[in-house]
Amino acid sequence: MNLKNITIIGPGALGILFTTKICQKFPHVFLIDHDRHRAGRLARKGVAVVEANGGSVLRAFPVVTADAAGLGRQDVVMVLVKAFQTDDVLDAIESLSGPETIVVTLQNGIGAGDILSRTVPRQNLVLGVTMHGANRRDESTVVHAGSGDTILGMFDPGVRPVGRLYTFAALLAECGFPASIVDDIYPVLWKKLMVNVGINPLTALSGLKNGQILEHPPLRRIQEAAVYEAFEVMRRLGIDIGMDFQGVMGLVRKVCRDTAENVSSMLQDRMKKGQTEIEYINGAVVRFARKEGLRAQVNEMLCNLIEYFTSHGWGFGPFDK
Repeated sequence: MNLKNITIIGPGALGILFTTKICQKFPHVFLIDHDRHRAGRLARKGVAVVEANGGSVLRAFPVVTADAAGLGRQDVVMVLVKAFQTDDVLDAIESLSGPETIVVTLQNGIGAGDILSRTVPRQNLVLGVTMHGANRRDESTVVHAGSGDTILGMFDPGVRPVGRLYTFAALLAECGFPASIVDDIYPVLWKKLMVNVGINPLTALSGLKNGQILEHPPLRRIQEAAVYEAFEVMRRLGIDIGMDFQGVMGLVRKVCRDTAENVSSMLQDRMKKGQTEIEYINGAVVRFARKEGLRAQVNEMLCNLIEYFTSHGWGFGPFDK
């Protein structure tokens, strides 16, 4: 099954990464930006990816627009906006979607898929995770800061994936994003969630890169406590990721080392003085814990701290100018 067109919603770091790389192999890529002025600038300048460690520079000139309705029905729609922006793009997704359009989200955390399912037919909704990371250099250029697998699965476990998804996964692999399709995506989502739980809020609060967390015993202790709560909630939900807690902590710390120079997405949000995805990461742990009669006090504390600083500014006192 051939793909005719692909639309990516969200010109953030990950959106620019996927847009630029897919454009190298596929001609009909559209990028949606809610900001008309920025969309115009990106259309003129193009988008670019700089490979880490002084590698090559890839450039692309996709069609960039704020008018989703003008693009018509798409074969694939990728949702790469921040999780808290999902509600804002439902109208755009509806205008881009036909009966066979698949909508693929690689957003952080857990919960955005439930929002998308209000508009997208469940049999067309694909959830996924990617271990690729990107740091924004400017509004049109990102540094490809980390690589890894991309894993996709249907919103409803056990539902047979549509043929178009296999075609899209093959295209991703051709573009440098090795992709696989699994029967049940939720163990994969929870594994990635526990990594984010243990990295994102600590980097945002401390201002450190991923690898630097491991250099500070107090941060390591908070990391372990937050991940333990998430692990216990996951076990109560009956989700099996094939790891015990020590295995999960080994994974979290391996990701810290493997992405040592990466600026986490939540720290990038802090640097922009913007909203974070804390409610879809540590906040998801807190919500599921409450439903299961558990407490997730460390994750709740991290949520409260991030919420406070997001609302009141990231200075830590009158002396911090």
